[in-house]
Amino acid sequence: SLPLVFVALALLFLRRTPPTPGDISFTTIPVKSIAVLPFENLSANQENAFFTDGVQGEILTDLAKVADLKVISQTSVMQYKNTAKRNLREIAGALGVAHILEGSVQRAANRVRVNAQLIDARHDAHMWAETYDRELADVFAIQSEIAQKIADQLQAKLSPQEKAVMHEKPTSDMAAYDLYLRATEIWRGLSTSSGSGGA
Repeated sequence: SLPLVFVALALLFLRRTPPTPGDISFTTIPVKSIAVLPFENLSANQENAFFTDGVQGEILTDLAKVADLKVISQTSVMQYKNTAKRNLREIAGALGVAHILEGSVQRAANRVRVNAQLIDARHDAHMWAETYDRELADVFAIQSEIAQKIADQLQAKLSPQEKAVMHEKPTSDMAAYDLYLRATEIWRGLSTSSGSGGA
């Protein structure tokens, strides 16, 4: 009868409540997608920020070598450097990823501590977290291990070549690596200032 039709329509309308402005739809975002946000520098010497950015950059680069993953570029994630003001769900929605990797780096003398955590932004849930406390020379191994763990957690398919490239050690000379990271930081700063100036 007619009244029952109206009741049914009313129930359907009530069940299909419109999303609130803060809601983000992750339905079209690839599951195997990730943004590696800038890591927090916990070193007593704040000049080690260049080293912290280097760790984040190497992990991001390792993940970007995996064809089965969608990885957001370092340029796009650097705008989220302020860890205090992060809303991971909003960041993931803005960048179009399902997962976020964030962490911190603490360097002291010849030791380094790296903390990393993988978050499923769709459900605001921690998927994996680990703290590595090792010799400074082991930083490359740490970066590779983190990238491997993330690829495993996201069930990304790695070819033998991709796995080998991920575990390549760029150099055994930490002093040269420091200089390289410092130069990269200066170059990034110059690029940012020239880009913001406009013509």
